Amino acid sequence: MNLTLVLATLRQRFTSPIRLVILLLLGWMPMLPILIAPRAGFAALGDCYFLTLALAAGMIGQDLSSGTLQLLLARPVTRAQYVFSRWGAVAAGTFLVVVLQTLVAALIMALRGAPVPWGEAALHLGNNALIALGMAAVMALLSSLAGGLGDLGLLVLVFISAQVLEKVGQFKSWDWLVRGAGELLRVIKPELDLAPLFHGGPVAWIAVISYLSTVTLCLGLAVVVMNRRELSYASSGN
Repeated sequence: MNLTLVLATLRQRFTSPIRLVILLLLGWMPMLPILIAPRAGFAALGDCYFLTLALAAGMIGQDLSSGTLQLLLARPVTRAQYVFSRWGAVAAGTFLVVVLQTLVAALIMALRGAPVPWGEAALHLGNNALIALGMAAVMALLSSLAGGLGDLGLLVLVFISAQVLEKVGQFKSWDWLVRGAGELLRVIKPELDLAPLFHGGPVAWIAVISYLSTVTLCLGLAVVVMNRRELSYASSGN
């Protein structure tokens, strides 16, 4: 991972007016339920799925379309470093937004006289950190396959396909197809519940392995796709 590239990615994401507006809408709208019912806790904040999408969209594809990638790789940066740096930057940026969101929610609770459940806050942050890492990996793969914001189109296509397959499986009573569609939906939203660690319950190792394998596979395939992609340096100025 290249620190310079990570910081450049964060600066690029957080200086985009459109992304900032989307982040503000997604990040601060959940504060309304907490203002109304401050004792409800952090559940009203939801997860960071769409926050990650706002920062991850076009994370590689926009560089492919604009010709920026050719200029970046002309420097001493490998394609693997490029992929991991984009992934790390998106995940870190998302987690930063979640931390700020959680602190503001805690402040609202304190000002309204409600007790702040710090244990719930820690669980909320941990679960969202894993979602951010997982979704950033999925979007890294999709963005390596499509230019511009095509990764969002691919994500929607996979989601709709999984929904259709699930309905067909239910209609035909094909349990294997229903399970397959469910697995596909879990792949495009990798998450891992840390509640057993916080509450002393049994750890679902299958879920842990599934999450880690999804993240590893997506990042590995993204690196493979980028290594096999032929770039025309002559067209970088277009």
